Amino acid sequence: MNDASTPTKRTKRAAEADDDDLGESPSALISVPETDAVLSSPLPCKEDSYKTELQIAVAVLRKELEAQNEERARLLSSSGMTMDEALHLSSVHMERLHTYNDIKDAGQVLFGKLAELRGKTAREMHEEYGVQSDD
Repeated sequence: MNDASTPTKRTKRAAEADDDDLGESPSALISVPETDAVLSSPLPCKEDSYKTELQIAVAVLRKELEAQNEERARLLSSSGMTMDEALHLSSVHMERLHTYNDIKDAGQVLFGKLAELRGKTAREMHEEYGVQSDD
């Protein structure tokens, strides 16, 4: 029964053949310092570079968040509003934009139906009623 650390006859022969081919022993060709620091430090791997990339991305995002928080504080300070007041104003503005868009969509449908009844294009109807396409 062979011990895992004891080479078999076949591996001894293969090692001798390799030594003969190279002219030197393989250990003489590869120099590896056997210090504790080298043996204990892990080799760099793909996961390490991925982790480093993620750490850099997180640092960049934190810096951006900090800049946005400073900008928000500056804007709130210059407007004299609290955060709750600003959120309420934003909510009211969004509701008004939705209402405007609903009314505009209904108007476009009406222009389309009117244009169809008169045998014209929607653009001609806009011109006839003085409505610009960006209104």
